[in-house]
Amino acid sequence: MKKPWLVIVNFNGWEDTVLCLQSLEPLRTQAETVLVDNASTENRCEEMKERFPWCQVIREAVNGGWAGGNNAGLKYALERQADWIILLNNDSTVVPSLIQGVAEAAQAYPEYGILGPVINHMNDPGTVMTDGCLFNRPGSPGFFDRYEVPVREGDPLTMTEVDIVNGCCLAVSRRVCEQIGLVDEDFFLIHEESDFCLRARQAGFKCGVFNRSLVLHKGSTSFKRTGQRTQRYYDSRNLRRLLSKHLARHHEGKGWWASYRNYFNYVYYRHCIEVENGCTEAAEAVLDGVMDGLYGHYGPYQQHRWRPGKSLLRALFACRRWLTSLMIRKGKEATQSAAALR
Repeated sequence: MKKPWLVIVNFNGWEDTVLCLQSLEPLRTQAETVLVDNASTENRCEEMKERFPWCQVIREAVNGGWAGGNNAGLKYALERQADWIILLNNDSTVVPSLIQGVAEAAQAYPEYGILGPVINHMNDPGTVMTDGCLFNRPGSPGFFDRYEVPVREGDPLTMTEVDIVNGCCLAVSRRVCEQIGLVDEDFFLIHEESDFCLRARQAGFKCGVFNRSLVLHKGSTSFKRTGQRTQRYYDSRNLRRLLSKHLARHHEGKGWWASYRNYFNYVYYRHCIEVENGCTEAAEAVLDGVMDGLYGHYGPYQQHRWRPGKSLLRALFACRRWLTSLMIRKGKEATQSAAALR
C-alpha cells in the first residue's frame, strides 16, 4: 500500500485544527496531508504552511460544509494518484499507529471500500464515542443504531461489517470514488457520510470498522460555534433526503410507511424539546428543515426563505402537543379518582 492521504477540513476552528495537525506531525513521513480551509473568516493558511511545512494547504472561496470541503480534499488527493484517502475531522487527534492500522486493515480486508477505526472521547480516552452503525433496521424505533465493535488489547485485527462508518475518521478507497463519485454536496452538513457509505454498499463495496481505537474526537465543535439552530435544521432536512435516496435500495431497512412514520415522530419530538426549552429559533429550524426537505431545497441553510405550509406544520405539531398533554392530564385524573375509591 503506497502512502495514503489525510484530508482535514477547517471552518473557523483553527485552535482545533492546530491540535489535530500537531498529532499528525509524527506521521508526516507515513502519509500525505492536505488541509482544506472552508473560507474561514480569519485566513491563517500561510501560518499553517509555515508551522506545518509537510502539510499542503488549500483555501476554498466559499464554505461548502463538510461535504464540499472534503470533496475538495478528495479531488486534490485523487489528482495526485492516491489509492486511499482518510477523511479526518479537524476536532480530532490521532494515536501514532493510525496510518499503520488503516493500512493493515485495508490490506487484510480488500473487499472493504470504506473503513475506519473505533473513535473514543477526547476528554475520556477510555470511553468509546462511536464504533459501528446500522441504518434504519426493522424493529428499531430510530434510524442509527450502534453496532458494537469490541476492542481488547492483544486481540488480532478483525473487521466488523456495518452500514455506516463515522465521518470523523473515514478511510475511502480510490475504487469507491471512481465508481460512485464523491460526497453529495446537497447535504452540506450532517448525514452526508451516511449517504456516501450507503451508496458504496449499493455499488458492491463493504463498509467496516476494525477493532483498534486510533482517534480521539472532541465532538460537535462546529455546532457549538454555530448554535443548535443549525444542527436542528440540517438534521431534520437531511434525514429526509437520506430516506428518500435509500429506502428503495437499502434492502435490510424498514419499509416506506414505517420509515416516514418514524421520521415525523422524530422531528416532532425534536421540535417539542426545543419548544419546552424555550429555544424558539431551534424549534423553527426543525420546521424549516422538514419543509426544505419536502420541497427539495438543499445546500446551505437559508433561514429567511418563504416556506409554504410551514405555518400548517407548526399548528399540527402544536395540536399534537395539546392532545398529548390533555391525555396525560386525563390519565392522572382517572388515576387519582381510582385511588380515592379504594
